[in-house]
Amino acid sequence: MRYFIYISYLGKGYSGWQIQKNGCAVQQVIEEALGKLLSRTIAISGSSRTDKGVHATQQVAHFDSITPIDPLHLIYRLNRILPSDISITAIRPVVEGAHARFDACHRRYAYTIITQKDPFYRDRAVWLHHTPPLALLNQIAGLFSVQADFEFFSKTTDATKSFICNIKEATWVAMDNKLVFYIQANRFLRGMVRTIVGTILKVATGKMDSTTVAQLIRQKPSTRPILTLMPPHGLTLVEVGYPETLFIKENVS
Repeated sequence: MRYFIYISYLGKGYSGWQIQKNGCAVQQVIEEALGKLLSRTIAISGSSRTDKGVHATQQVAHFDSITPIDPLHLIYRLNRILPSDISITAIRPVVEGAHARFDACHRRYAYTIITQKDPFYRDRAVWLHHTPPLALLNQIAGLFSVQADFEFFSKTTDATKSFICNIKEATWVAMDNKLVFYIQANRFLRGMVRTIVGTILKVATGKMDSTTVAQLIRQKPSTRPILTLMPPHGLTLVEVGYPETLFIKENVS
């Protein structure tokens, strides 16, 4: 039986989601906990490879179990042994062959900026003393609500085969002393969200022209400017969406 496991974590103490040679990854910690409770080696595959220091309120991964499990009981037992900065929020049975990464319809991220110093957001947001007007931020963000090649807005790797992403939402929201940028797309490239946020702020503060942004999105820049990669601790993976047909309805007695 295959299951989707829903995970929330603070990324500060980890080298990222994916297991690496050096550093402790979130994936590694969860695999070890599952292996301990299910008494065998468990491999999980995540929906998104968040970078070092990036958080998640909803990361999704899949794993296989030889025998059926009781999701509520396993959630409780996992949360008892996992560190305080990782939490399991749900475990759902799925159809055979369902894949947490390849079957995802969309992913949604939030980038949080605080406009005054706040110790409770020290590791979860970036403090900017002066911020541009909300209307201006959203006007610039609208340039990114397209399906396009975002190679110039990513940290390219040899493993990247396509840079095409379909962005359905790119919106700034003001709440209390925070500015939160929400962005949703079918997929994201490495460093893409943090670079887009940095670019929007650069244009809004007059350090870059919006025409240059349009040229970068169309892959026709006259010269390639130096783009800003925002700090990782302001970024959170907040949602991963799937077709309901993937999920097996559990019997309710």
